[in-house]
Amino acid sequence: MKRNQRIALVCGILACALAATGCSDSGKNAASTEPSGKASGSSAASGTASGTASASASAPTEKGDPFGKYDPPIELHVARAVDQTWTYPKGDSIDNNVWYREYENLLGIKIVHDWTALTSEYNRKLNVSIASGSLPELFSVSASQLKQLADAGQLEDLTGVYEQYASDHTKELQHGDGGAALASATFNGKLLAIPVVNAPIYEPNLLWIRTDWLKKLNLSEPKTLDDVLKIAEAFTKQDPDGNGKPDTYGLAVNNYLYGPITSITGLSNAFHAYPQTWVKDASGKVVYGSTQPEMKQTLAKLQEMYKAGELDREFGVKDGTKVAEDIAANKFGMAFGANWNPYVFLDAVKKNPGMDWMPFPVPSVDGTPTKANVGFSASGYVVVRKGAKHPEAAIKMLNLHEEVVHGSRRNEGQFITVEENGERINTSPMSLVQSGVSDQGVLESLTLLRKAIENEDESLLKDALTETDKYGPTVDYLKTGNIENWAVAHQYFGFVTTMDNYTGDRLLMTAFGGQTPTMTDKWATLDKLEKETFTKIIMGAASVDEFDTFVADWNKLGGEAILKEINDWLSAQK
Repeated sequence: MKRNQRIALVCGILACALAATGCSDSGKNAASTEPSGKASGSSAASGTASGTASASASAPTEKGDPFGKYDPPIELHVARAVDQTWTYPKGDSIDNNVWYREYENLLGIKIVHDWTALTSEYNRKLNVSIASGSLPELFSVSASQLKQLADAGQLEDLTGVYEQYASDHTKELQHGDGGAALASATFNGKLLAIPVVNAPIYEPNLLWIRTDWLKKLNLSEPKTLDDVLKIAEAFTKQDPDGNGKPDTYGLAVNNYLYGPITSITGLSNAFHAYPQTWVKDASGKVVYGSTQPEMKQTLAKLQEMYKAGELDREFGVKDGTKVAEDIAANKFGMAFGANWNPYVFLDAVKKNPGMDWMPFPVPSVDGTPTKANVGFSASGYVVVRKGAKHPEAAIKMLNLHEEVVHGSRRNEGQFITVEENGERINTSPMSLVQSGVSDQGVLESLTLLRKAIENEDESLLKDALTETDKYGPTVDYLKTGNIENWAVAHQYFGFVTTMDNYTGDRLLMTAFGGQTPTMTDKWATLDKLEKETFTKIIMGAASVDEFDTFVADWNKLGGEAILKEINDWLSAQK
């Protein structure tokens, strides 16, 4: 297969898999602390509007109306990225859509685009606006742009208006990560942005094993890392596919090394190593996980496994798509990856009757419970320009989003997807101030899903925020073994493994989710250095001690400067 075809295929796999992740937001009505079901009425009743006057950060923090309607309506000048793949219901457009109409009808906010840009061009155009000082009133930024604007004093302090206008439901959802995302938007005690909160709890690398091979070789499920390594050896040497050829491997790894499929991250976690993650050391300073001594131990074990033939000798030139093809060809029996890996395995399962994969927690090298490194709980930020007349409008728009997407006014058929002529049109991207479900919300929803499946009672999902679409297919698979529902059911099994093993302090979230100036300039070089060096070590083309040279080079080529910038950044957020 040509390289471009493989790239297209892996993109397809990842797109499919991401669509299948726990981000489906397919929950039903959620409990709300706000009278949101009467939101329209309440806003109308607010009459003279709670937000007609500018609410500055220094204003008294008495409770405002989270859905107070501006009367007369106000105009809010925004900039936004648009995706050329977006489609709209008939008559709708980027300027006139279900979200913008709701902003105006419910809140009295008329959206005016100062400018729009394709996603690929948005940051470039925004950087021009920042440089020229001609900023719109509300817009989205990356972490690095947030820091730049915060340093320049160009952002409105939202501390006061957030306390005044954020609904109880909004605050509950925004604090569902323990407050990490909000803290990342706070500089010198001032909240300067609304974080787009997400759920890193979906990300832990689980250990996926072919249980049909375990049974065939009369092996027990792994309890220790030694068990895992013995299984890898058996899958390599004991002909689990029964074709009489030495053509199987213990562990699948792709040339990217990390990520949600066929990764080395899970094995690294077994050695208490956290690659590509910013972690705090004993003194509280942030260090880079890939340069810590535990990573050297991981590479030594991988080199040993490679020499023993337990890794594909050509893994260094095989991307995720090619490895998935090899899985379908009965080559691998184990892989570390995310809860949604069953969607990657599904074609292989259909092609190989009897094949089955199950998730297991990653055991550690020393018996100390393994932690899983995951990403940051804020994936972006929405900010308000310094001096904007109605900064509280951003908070009200966030309240609206949380109510109609995650609250008691949830209306999936209007604000998330619209069915038109048999086509499902995604309307959720039109929301200007939005946020996802945090770890706590996801965990509560998964707990409800588990109870519903165990009791075969779908009504138990009435308060779930997400994952309710897993109920029917999983119950059906458990009853009938319907292969069409295999992937959904096995993702649910992955959820169960996560709930039982990766909550609380077993989830190690990266200490920094942004990008520093030196990172912008140097990261590509550092990332290439890391992956090339680690691949050489694993394949035996370099000694394990080459790791020490890598650490020195990494620091010299920009890593040390990046760590200083990160630690300075985090100090400024206290």
